[in-house]
Amino acid sequence: MIPAIARIEVHGVLRARWFTAAVTLASALVGFFMLVATRESSVIGFTGFGRVMGGVVQASLLFVPLLALTSTTQAVTSARQGGVLEWYLSYPNGRGRCFWALFVPRLTAVALPVGGAVAILGLVAALMGQPVSPGLLAAFCTLLVGQAACFSALGMWVSTGARTTEQALLRGLLLWMAAVALVDFVILGLMLRWDMPPALVFILAGVNPVQAARVGILATVDPELGVLGPVGTWAVTTLGTGPTIAWGLSWPFLVGGAALLAARRRFGLADVL
Repeated sequence: MIPAIARIEVHGVLRARWFTAAVTLASALVGFFMLVATRESSVIGFTGFGRVMGGVVQASLLFVPLLALTSTTQAVTSARQGGVLEWYLSYPNGRGRCFWALFVPRLTAVALPVGGAVAILGLVAALMGQPVSPGLLAAFCTLLVGQAACFSALGMWVSTGARTTEQALLRGLLLWMAAVALVDFVILGLMLRWDMPPALVFILAGVNPVQAARVGILATVDPELGVLGPVGTWAVTTLGTGPTIAWGLSWPFLVGGAALLAARRRFGLADVL
């Protein structure tokens, strides 16, 4: 029954507005790179497109978590309120199968457009005579897919605990605002306002998946202390460039895995009907 339920969910995902927004934004990334970034590279004097792509990917950290949360925060609540979840569970599926059928199509619908956009950007750069290294493209793709996986899992965790779609959407927006806000300038404000130890402040910033991905992008493209910012500089000087990049690539997946396990457990034990 998993393929049958998944097919139903896939049709629902394809009709959803957030999926249209994901495809539109991914297409806008490619268009921005082709029409604006290449002209800026010739005016400002960039020697390659790696930094330009890094800036585009860094800007994507604002909307990829939002799309992931939008796609999953209402997955369980809307299915419950519409009676779809009760219909799914009336068949001999088990809650585990229903959970994965709700989660996997939504994760795929968010991850594929952003991953495809990075691949197209790499192809465009190669066609324009300034190819980006495959390792750098793989790092960019991993960072964006990691954000999609992390916040899709967090959205499922929110959805399994909310009783209404409005409550789930509000919690998802608050989670996104907290993740986007807790970056360098806010962290420095906290440190100055309450005289917190710098190491504690930087560790708090490091547990934020968005900040981890941001530092990972900057460390991958150009690990200069003036570019990395305070959190990135502390991470590179304390851990080294290699461990910093590994942290930026792996931490969102670890957070997403923990959130997904918690969501799966809550879905299996709580009253979801």
